[in-house]
Amino acid sequence: MPKQILIAADDPALFPRLPNLLRTLGHQTTVSASAADAIALLAGGRFDVCVVDLDLPSGEGAAVVMKARALRPAVTALGLSARGSVAVVLEALRAGAADVVAKPFHASALEEALRRATDASVAGPSTCRRAPGGAVIGDHPAMRLVLDRVAQIADTEASVLIRGETGTGKEVIARLLHGASARREGPFVAVNLAALPESIAEAELFGQVSGALGADRARAGRLAAAHGGTLFLDEIGEMPRSVQAKLLQVLEDREVTPVGGGAPVPIDVRVVASTQHDPGALIASGRFREDLYYRLDVVPIEIPPLRTRREDIPALADHFRVQINAREGRSVPGFALDVMQRMTHYEWPGNVRELENIVERAVVVAGTRMVVMNDLPCHLRNQMLDLDRAGLDLPLAGVDLQILLDEIERRMIAEALQRAAGDRGRAAELLRLNRTVLVEKLRRRNVA
Repeated sequence: MPKQILIAADDPALFPRLPNLLRTLGHQTTVSASAADAIALLAGGRFDVCVVDLDLPSGEGAAVVMKARALRPAVTALGLSARGSVAVVLEALRAGAADVVAKPFHASALEEALRRATDASVAGPSTCRRAPGGAVIGDHPAMRLVLDRVAQIADTEASVLIRGETGTGKEVIARLLHGASARREGPFVAVNLAALPESIAEAELFGQVSGALGADRARAGRLAAAHGGTLFLDEIGEMPRSVQAKLLQVLEDREVTPVGGGAPVPIDVRVVASTQHDPGALIASGRFREDLYYRLDVVPIEIPPLRTRREDIPALADHFRVQINAREGRSVPGFALDVMQRMTHYEWPGNVRELENIVERAVVVAGTRMVVMNDLPCHLRNQMLDLDRAGLDLPLAGVDLQILLDEIERRMIAEALQRAAGDRGRAAELLRLNRTVLVEKLRRRNVA
C-alpha cells in the first residue's frame, strides 16, 4: 500500500536517489531540509512514515524522531546514519525510531527496513513482533547508567536479567536492548510468566505435538518463535519449578523438544529476563533454581524506581501529555505549578506506568485547558499532611515549639523505619532525606 513519507535530511548524497527510490516503490514523498521544517510539516500534515537523517546538525535528527512520535503517534520513524555505532543506534531507538539504516544505503536494505517498520506499525499487539523503538525519558544518573549498560552489551549474546519494581519499564529496556543489537531484524517475543497458568506454561514456552495435553494440532512454542531474535521472559520468579529445569536444559543445549515428544528443534535466541523480586530471596525460599538464575544473570541491569529520580518526573509527565494529546485529540498546554509539585513529591508505588495512567486521566478530563489540582485522583490530591486532622492546634497555654518539632520528627522517623522494615535507605526516601542525614539523626538519638 502506498505511503505518505516525509524525508527530513540535508545530506546532498541522499538526493535525488532517496526520494526517487521511494517513489519507485509506489510511495509519495515530501522533503524537508531542516528539523524545524520537518516538525512543522508533521504538525500540519498526515504522514505514514518519517525518514530522518540522524546526522543532521546538533543532534536534531533524534529530536525530529521524538517530535514525530509525539505529534503523530501513528507515524513510523526510520533513521539513516553514516555513523553505524551502537551508541548512535541506541540514541535513535531511545527517541522512538523503528529502525536505523546505515549510509550509504543499499536499496534492498532500505526497502526491507521500511517494510518491517510499516508492518510493525499496523500489526497491533502480538506476542511475537518486531520490537519498535520506545522513548526512554530521563537524565537522572541512575538512568544514564542503565542506558550506558545497554550500549555496552547490546552487540553481545550475553543473557541479561533486568531488575526493577513493577511499572519501572523493564520491557521497554528489553526492547531497547533488542533494537540496538545485531538481532534487531529478528523477532522480539515477550512472555509474561505471571499471566501464564502453570498447566499450560510448558506448552507455551516449548511448543507441543499433536495429541499432547489434548491438543488437536501441533504448535511451536515461544522459544521457537523467537529464533533469530530475542526472548523476553517477564517475571521469572513466577515460572513453575517444573518448567525451570527444562528451560535450563534448553538454554544449555540450544535446542527445544516440544511437549509430547518429537525431534529436538535447534534454536538461536538471546534471553533477556526480568523480575521485581529479590532473586536471592526467591532462591532461598526454593521458588527458583540457583543454577538457572546464574544462567540468566550474566549481565544484571537495575532500573531505579521513579521515587528515586524525581527530577525526571516533569519531563516524563510532559512526554506523556504530548502523546496523549495526539492520541485522544486533546490540546492540553501543560500542568499547573502546584500539580507538578504534587506529582514530583508523590511516592509513585506504580512507578512510570502509574504516572502515565494519571497523566492520561488528567489530560482527557482537562481537554483544552491546563491540568489543575482537581483533575488529579483524590489519593494524589490529598497526600499532603492535613494539619487540622493531625491535632496540631496551638494550645491556649502555648507550646514549646522545639520540643513539639522534635517529637514529630521522632515519630515520623520511627514510622518510616517501621514501614521500610528497618531499611534506612528506603526510610530516608519516605522522609525526603539524604540517607546520611537520617543516619546522623539516628546517631544523635542513640538509635543503633
